[in-house]
Amino acid sequence: MAERLLLVLRHAEAGPHLYSGTGDIERPLTATGHQQAARIGAQLAGLELPHPFQVICSSARRTQETAKGVLSALPDTIIPQIESNLYGAGLDTLYGFIHATSDDIRTLLLIGHNPAIGTLAHDLAGAALKNDAFAALRYGYAPATLTVFQTAEDWVNVRPSTVQASQVLTP
Repeated sequence: MAERLLLVLRHAEAGPHLYSGTGDIERPLTATGHQQAARIGAQLAGLELPHPFQVICSSARRTQETAKGVLSALPDTIIPQIESNLYGAGLDTLYGFIHATSDDIRTLLLIGHNPAIGTLAHDLAGAALKNDAFAALRYGYAPATLTVFQTAEDWVNVRPSTVQASQVLTP
């Protein structure tokens, strides 16, 4: 079986909650958030990411802006799949998106929100959290944190026992 990569990314730094009537879903990235997204994208561009590559992104403005910043650094044009169910999703919903991914996809980038996206990364990392390379995950899942997981399994079989945390990227 060919190796697959699961990339779990929390959106970059966003502005404060908007009281304009559009609410939390319309919160944009800050200037720092745009820089964070670009830096994560540059780091991803330096990795050998197996293709085909799929991006699943929450419908919130801040996640879409994060996706745009990250993907602009990659050599290929990738259009994110926008999923409204990722906004406010729980852990089971996130696993549902992973498990429903087509078997021909070799790299899956999931862009979402805390607490669920951090919970997913911690759940999948398991014992790797004790390793100093994953120290950044011990105290939360900061904006623009991306964890890379490797697996030889089909997407439907992704769970903590079938993946290996390989690295954490932070801006």
